[in-house]
Amino acid sequence: MVKRANTQPAAKAAGKKAKVTVDPVLASIADEIMQAEDIPDRCRSMLVAALPFCLNVPADERHEIQAAAVDMLQQTLSTKKSSMESSVATEELKLQTLQASQSELANAVTAAEVTLTSQKDTVEAAKLLLADATTAVSASFSTLTERRAEQKSSSAKLEHTQAEKTALESAFEAHFKPMKEGAAGEHFKGLEPLLKNLDVESSLVIALPSVCSKSVEARGSFDNVVLEELEKGLHAKIAALGAAVAAETPTSVACETAAYAAQEEYDAKKDTQKQAAGEFEAAQKEQSERALALTKAQQAVEELQPQMNAVTEVMEQAKQALEAFTVGPLASFTAYSSTDTKTAEAALMGA
Repeated sequence: MVKRANTQPAAKAAGKKAKVTVDPVLASIADEIMQAEDIPDRCRSMLVAALPFCLNVPADERHEIQAAAVDMLQQTLSTKKSSMESSVATEELKLQTLQASQSELANAVTAAEVTLTSQKDTVEAAKLLLADATTAVSASFSTLTERRAEQKSSSAKLEHTQAEKTALESAFEAHFKPMKEGAAGEHFKGLEPLLKNLDVESSLVIALPSVCSKSVEARGSFDNVVLEELEKGLHAKIAALGAAVAAETPTSVACETAAYAAQEEYDAKKDTQKQAAGEFEAAQKEQSERALALTKAQQAVEELQPQMNAVTEVMEQAKQALEAFTVGPLASFTAYSSTDTKTAEAALMGA
């Protein structure tokens, strides 16, 4: 009985071993065992060698050593599954991280677009302010030019009137008085250029050279009348020029004040224009920087996509490999390892 009990399982094992060499299911399980890097090569070889002698024996007929080998095989395949699941989880985590980054980058792009649009509005507003400031400067310069011309004209007029009055007063003292008192000399010639502006009858002016050449004793009543009228004309002219100076002085001062005010206004407008130009330039620079930031944000989104595609591909491959392993070698091993004598006989009868 002992010999029969020992001989028959050996014969069955020999017969089943012959089938293992061509059994693709067991071969696929063996391939997975050989790829288990967490156990030494000798252990892998031992498990593969024991594989057909364990799984081809129903679970209820296995020796303790065969059952132990099946447990080792199961642990190895479970570890393999865990490793593959971990790989899938790792790739999923990578993808989730990249997706979060993509969301952040997309938000950054949106924010950059908003800030750029806002800055464009700022640039346009600064441009309008600069245009208004430039127009104001142009108008202020025109006003300043007019006020300067008015000041120059008024100042020249006052200066001319004052000079004419001074010259006439000097001539009266230097030439008319000595001439009236009968002093000899060229007094008439010194006075003659000023006579054309006097309000004196022309006949008296014509008589002046003759009157001036006479001594005081030699002059007649007509000569004295001529001199008296000339003196009146000189005094009247000097008085008129004095009144003109008095009248023109406030006007000249007002023109000077207006020109000064126009200069201050022009300087203020120029400062405003300069400030507006600086703000416009700064706004343009800020716009360029924000446009560059938007470009970089868009590039970051574009550069992230290939990474996501690569991780997605690796993740899908890992999932497919896990699925193939689960429904293939692992499922086959589970079926083989749990089959008992009754199940095996029923399967043979069904076949």
